[in-house]
Amino acid sequence: MTASGRLIVVSNREPYIHERNKKGIRCKVPIGGLVTALDPVMQKAGGVWIAWGSGSADAETADERGRLMVPENDPRYTLRRIWLDPKEINEYYYGFSNRIIWPVCHLFQEKARLETEYWETYKEVNHRFMEAVVEEAGADDPIWIQDVHFALLPSALREDLPNNNIALFWHIPFPPWETFSCIPWRKEILGGLLGANLLGFHTASYAANFLNSVRKEFPEAQVSASAIRYDGRTTRVRPYPIGIDYAGYRALSEKESLKRRANQLRSKMHVQHIIVGVDRLDYTKGIMNRLLAFERFLETHPKFIGKVSFIQVASPTRSAITEYRDMKREIEENVGRINGRFQQPQWTPIIYINRSVPGDEIMMLYRIADVAMVTPIIDGMNLVAKEYVTVNDNGVLILSEFAGASEEMNQAIIVNPYDVDSMSAAIKKALSMTSEERARHIALLRGIVKEHDIFWWLNTFLEDWGVELGEGEPAELRLMAGTEPSRRSRP
Repeated sequence: MTASGRLIVVSNREPYIHERNKKGIRCKVPIGGLVTALDPVMQKAGGVWIAWGSGSADAETADERGRLMVPENDPRYTLRRIWLDPKEINEYYYGFSNRIIWPVCHLFQEKARLETEYWETYKEVNHRFMEAVVEEAGADDPIWIQDVHFALLPSALREDLPNNNIALFWHIPFPPWETFSCIPWRKEILGGLLGANLLGFHTASYAANFLNSVRKEFPEAQVSASAIRYDGRTTRVRPYPIGIDYAGYRALSEKESLKRRANQLRSKMHVQHIIVGVDRLDYTKGIMNRLLAFERFLETHPKFIGKVSFIQVASPTRSAITEYRDMKREIEENVGRINGRFQQPQWTPIIYINRSVPGDEIMMLYRIADVAMVTPIIDGMNLVAKEYVTVNDNGVLILSEFAGASEEMNQAIIVNPYDVDSMSAAIKKALSMTSEERARHIALLRGIVKEHDIFWWLNTFLEDWGVELGEGEPAELRLMAGTEPSRRSRP
């Protein structure tokens, strides 16, 4: 129990997924800062986590209402699974969430598929989740809704739960009104969000974009720099830059076995310098521009040919969507072209990895990389930047000015991801820094990540929201969550 009642969490992704394989049923914990932060909170506070039951064995491990106690080795709270049929998955998740909200919020509105059936199914699924929340929530229970999948939920809940303390965190960028306004149902989305007591965004600029959109769509609303008064209710709007489990990542990266494997990998590379990029295979990540920048770097600085390799991890995602399949083909063609142009018998310029990579292998890449290029076209935050500077002691971070992380981590080498020449110059600058310069550079960035970790994000949000966890200190949550990353893989 929290001091305010049971905590109700609503998210698309569930914290525990049951999958059937040849050996039986396996329980998996998804990667991500959200689960890392909230699972120990739920274990401590109790309550109900409501999410889409997406695992192949989810139904047979839950009761007839979709409920089960988790974690299975020490049950502490209830997971309530919502079942979606193939049409709902296609139109609510792949359709509205990933082919409308995602591209528009990432400023790729030309990729948006503004299909009415997507909107209708999105409304239906939001209604289904609303009914589940009403079933589970008591009058004093705070309700924390996660992300863009449930924009209609806050206001939908108000008819049955008029006095509950409701918050929503928007985990991707919120675009300027001029972009957001291409969505025909923009007013309904904004009105849905205004049912919350507190709305959180990653950065001050995203919060400002939301406030301005409300001004445009609801001229009768009273909008200040951090709050909106509308329909008799006040919604506070604040930035909360999400972090990582700094202590957990740092401890795992210091394990002797991982260090030894990383050193072995480095020795096999036979190059002086290693650059790494770690991304999901998404058009927002700027992978193609990054590859072209590396090609330009080799063109303009031929003395580095044979001496530097670029390792690009591009984990598959949303392969059911045509745009993602087309992008995958384009990237692979350019990797082949660039390698064919520069490759030598004992040297490959670009090492391209298109698979899900276990967390310990990612940490090894972080450790051996002299430079990390985190250069998305736009990103809500981008935790790879924070993970890299946590794990590496002597590297350089090249960071897109359009990643949310750049608001905090402005001591990185900041680049415009559209400018191939500037990114090429940034690579040269990074590889030319002395060991002492690199150590100072990364120590400064690591201090920022350490101070604003995932638990800072969580505690700051809960404090502003007015939700108390009850007895205990944040350190307890750190201990409960600090070893999670070793069991996870990049999606």
